[in-house]
Amino acid sequence: MGFIRILTMNRQDDAEEVFQNTCMILWQKFSQYDPSGDFAAWACRIAHYETLKHREAMGRIKILSDDALELVAEAALPISTKLSERRTALADCLEKLPKSQYAIIRQKYFDGATVEQIAETAGRSSHAIYRELSKAHGLLLRCVQRKITEVLT
Repeated sequence: MGFIRILTMNRQDDAEEVFQNTCMILWQKFSQYDPSGDFAAWACRIAHYETLKHREAMGRIKILSDDALELVAEAALPISTKLSERRTALADCLEKLPKSQYAIIRQKYFDGATVEQIAETAGRSSHAIYRELSKAHGLLLRCVQRKITEVLT
């Protein structure tokens, strides 16, 4: 999805439609995938073609030519891969947080609660919640950096 968002220039509706079409094509063509190959590169190539088809179908003015979009797709693949690695590392690191910090992170970023709402629910001050969030952010940052370093070595 991150790769598709880059190609659709973050147009939410376009990205979602291209993503759905790409998923259908991936399922239909999965028997053609060579397991010894790079799945992300294969999937991104299909997403690139689906983006081109979507652009034609929408008939919008093209900000980028198809050739320019090809260059963006080539540049976006390594970025998308790095983001995917970071998301995987973050998910793993979230599970390792102390329960109290995980609960605050979950409320703030997954449930969309404000710091004031979290503080009220927890019976704590906003300042205490900000401190807890800061500690959790630090732990997550160090954990993700460590995991990314492990992957690279």
